[in-house]
Amino acid sequence: MSIPTLPAGAANSDLMHIANALHSLSIHLLRRARSADKTSGLTPERLSLLSVLAYAGPQSVNRLSEIEGISPPAISRSVASLEKMGLITRARSNSDNRGVIVRIAPKGKRLMEAGRRKRVEAIAAEIENLDKRSLNQLSQIGGVLERLEAACD
Repeated sequence: MSIPTLPAGAANSDLMHIANALHSLSIHLLRRARSADKTSGLTPERLSLLSVLAYAGPQSVNRLSEIEGISPPAISRSVASLEKMGLITRARSNSDNRGVIVRIAPKGKRLMEAGRRKRVEAIAAEIENLDKRSLNQLSQIGGVLERLEAACD
């Protein structure tokens, strides 16, 4: 895989070349790791919804709609399906009797953790043959990316 040239109109700077490489490489790496998700039996959209609930905590249907960028009726259909499968639970909001709070169920949490483990294992398989120096560099890059993520919160 080669990194594509900078997009049209992007500034030709070191910063943009680094961002372009990170963008391309992360997409390809995650696409390969995502192949592990096929064993879950869920669509990528439903896995994404479960992921939000597993890692961001309980959410209202409206908030899930905002986070996922899809309509409340579409979220409601996914929520109903996931609830039927025993992966999530719904309850009335304590602060708004019309509102519904969605939580991941223990079965859903186990499914998400198994999927996450498979994706991490797939990424580990991609990098396992790197030399110690390269692995150390990746570890340092990981620290930089963590700081970047923390600064964005």
